[in-house]
Amino acid sequence: MTPKPSDIRRTALDALRNDVLDVLVIGGGIVGAGVARDAALRGLRVGLVEQYDFASGTSGRSSRLLHGGLRYLAQGRIGLVRQASREKKILAAIAPHLVRPLAFTFPTFKGSGWPRWKLRLGVKLYDWLNPGGNLGRSTGLSFDDVRASVPGIRTEDLTGGVRYFDALTNDARLVIDTLRSAAVGGAIVANYVALASASRDGATWRCHLRDAETGEEFDARARAVVNAAGAWAARFPASRVRLRLTKGIHVVVDRARLPVTDA
Repeated sequence: MTPKPSDIRRTALDALRNDVLDVLVIGGGIVGAGVARDAALRGLRVGLVEQYDFASGTSGRSSRLLHGGLRYLAQGRIGLVRQASREKKILAAIAPHLVRPLAFTFPTFKGSGWPRWKLRLGVKLYDWLNPGGNLGRSTGLSFDDVRASVPGIRTEDLTGGVRYFDALTNDARLVIDTLRSAAVGGAIVANYVALASASRDGATWRCHLRDAETGEEFDARARAVVNAAGAWAARFPASRVRLRLTKGIHVVVDRARLPVTDA
C-alpha cells in the first residue's frame, strides 16, 4: 500500500525532531538540493528544510540555461569555462530528460568590435573546452545564413555571425529530481518548514524549526548547518553571510512576433 503524502511528511518531521543529523541544509533550491544529495551519497545523515515550496525562489525563476559561459572566454577565465562545460556534459549524461541542446546565433556587425573571425575562433575554442565535444558543433554563418535564421534582423553593416550550442533545462524539475535522488540516498527533506533560530549547543547546533502547515514548533539537532538560502541567506540568525544582490530581467516575446528557432 502506497503511503499517503501526509504520512511521508509526518515521518520526515519526526526524523528531524528525533535524530541527530550530521548536516542540516537550510534552503530547498538547487544549491541546497545538491548539497543534500552529495552529503547523503557520502553516507552522512542529512536533513533539508525549505520554508516555502521546493524551487520556489531563484531556482524556479532562472533563465533555464545550462551553459559554460561563452562570454567568460573574452575575460580569459578559461578554467571557469572548462569547469562549467564539464558540469553541463555530466548533467546531460546522468539526466538526459532534463537537458535539451539549444543553439545560439550570434550576429556580427561591422564596427562592433567583435569581428566574425574572432567569434569563430572563440566558439571553436568553446567546443574544445567541452570534454568529449560540445552538445552540438559550432559553425560560422554567412550574411545570408543569418538573415534566413533571424527574420527581420537589421542587415545594415551585418557581416554574418556564428552559431554555437549550450542547453536548456527545466530548472524546478532539476531541483525536484535532485531532491528525489537525495531522499533515495537517505536524506530527510521537508518543505514548508522554516528555521526560526539556531544556536550552538556543545558539539551540535540546536535549530528551532516551525512547521508552516500546522504551526507546530520543534528543535532539530545537527553537527553542521549549511545555509543554502541564496538571496535570503543573510536573514538567517547566526549567519555571517553578507551578499550584494543582483537581479536579472526576462522579457517574453510571442513567437508570432519574433519567429526565431535559435536563441
